[in-house]
Amino acid sequence: MTSTSNTDTNKWIKWIENGVAEEYINYHNYNEFKNVQRIGFGAFGNVYRATWESSDTVVALKSFEIDNCIMKEVVNEIKLLHKVNFHMNIIQFFGITKRQSKY
Repeated sequence: MTSTSNTDTNKWIKWIENGVAEEYINYHNYNEFKNVQRIGFGAFGNVYRATWESSDTVVALKSFEIDNCIMKEVVNEIKLLHKVNFHMNIIQFFGITKRQSKY
């Protein structure tokens, strides 16, 4: 990865971290999720099914590789989900979690 790519990747990660710090992105401890099972994968990472312990709700958790293109797409997806968060046909974005030093 080039220095420019590292800088861009850090910019996207910083955007997410600022969102958590400013509380417009909710942060959830990874240990709040139980019965985590991998249910799929794609170009950006894996998708897991889990039970969110605090509400006994089944949720999807996405894991991503830390890469400039992927992180840019993750940030774009978060922005889009915030815009349409209350539409009944759109999956709801509950927030972000971190596992093993990765978001």
